[in-house]
Amino acid sequence: MAPSRFALFGFIAMLAPLSACKKDEAAQATPAPTPATAEETAPPPTEAKPAEAKPSEAVEAKPAEAAPAPSGEMKPNEVTVTPGTIVRTPPEGSPEWLVQQVLIAAMDPDEAKGWERFVSLLSDDQKIEKALISRRELNFAASRRKVKLFLFEDPTKPIYKVDRVQQEEENIWRIFVHNNSPDSMPTPCQVRFDPALKKWGVGICSL
Repeated sequence: MAPSRFALFGFIAMLAPLSACKKDEAAQATPAPTPATAEETAPPPTEAKPAEAKPSEAVEAKPAEAAPAPSGEMKPNEVTVTPGTIVRTPPEGSPEWLVQQVLIAAMDPDEAKGWERFVSLLSDDQKIEKALISRRELNFAASRRKVKLFLFEDPTKPIYKVDRVQQEEENIWRIFVHNNSPDSMPTPCQVRFDPALKKWGVGICSL
């Protein structure tokens, strides 16, 4: 005999509370999502770039200041070359340069050109006509014969060695050049400073 409508309705009514209980259990089993903290939701921090200096704000590097000149500097009328110095490429116009030019003049294969060079090196008080005639015939001729005695290291180059330096007067000095001859003394060449012209010239020279 088929169940009555009242019986089915009662059966459905009994199942409804069970279904509701199961939903409550499922809701309790699944934990509710916790709200994210401010640290978790905030975007990762970005590194701050250093602010670029504006052209007007840029600091320019200052050049190092020159050190103050030492006291007791050599005067322009003093010979600075020291004993034991080997003269190879002296500053043009210096006393040691003049001595080297004397050697170059004596080494010149052309006697006339060598003599012209030598005369150009002399101080004005040495350019007296009679003195020049004697000097060319005697002194310069001897210089050409013995010039190799004063060449140091290389007999083909005007390199020489300073053995001694001596001041005679305020503007007059003697530079003693090493002599390669056995038992020979250093040979002097006088240099003179002209205050008016502010230049050096050759005086009495035995090279």
